[in-house]
Amino acid sequence: MKNETLKLGLILFIISAVAALLLAFTNDLTKDTIKKATEAESSGPEVANIVVPGAASIETFDEGLVERIKLENEKFVDLRQCKDENGKLIGYGISTKSPVKGYAGDIEIILGLSLDGKITGIKIVSHGETPGLGSNIEKASFKNKFIGKNSTEQFTVAKVVNKENDIEAIGGATFSTKSFTSAVNNAIEIYNKYLAGGNHE
Repeated sequence: MKNETLKLGLILFIISAVAALLLAFTNDLTKDTIKKATEAESSGPEVANIVVPGAASIETFDEGLVERIKLENEKFVDLRQCKDENGKLIGYGISTKSPVKGYAGDIEIILGLSLDGKITGIKIVSHGETPGLGSNIEKASFKNKFIGKNSTEQFTVAKVVNKENDIEAIGGATFSTKSFTSAVNNAIEIYNKYLAGGNHE
């Protein structure tokens, strides 16, 4: 009986070891694919043109500045420069997660800003909001409420829109609206603190 127990334990150990090796091998094979898929969400001509219309590329910015912002702003993800087909800098793409959590956690966006601080476009990188409610943050009709606005003031979620930077909450999705808006505000804060008024080419 003792020998049978030892034999069974050895078999289970071998199976577990093989499973662990297979899992490690699979993870190693897929990590590059996952990395490329993640990078595709924040780079490439299509993304560049979404966040800053007219941009042909969205490129890495000053790595030293990026690291500094990461140390000072825990929700900051990345900062990219957007250039036209001639390589001229025409705007920025600021990636950030939402300081205010949505209904299902953080919302991550890339906010496009022109050199003079106007919001030019928004790409949602990830979110887990409720389909048909919070997921309405993906709709152009909602994102367009921010487009063309100046980054001089933070946005406020309001029941009644009275001011330029008031944003009406999506029906049944106040948490999602506030979370999305906090991500926009965080990107604006980063722009005003590190980019506004400077020549960063």
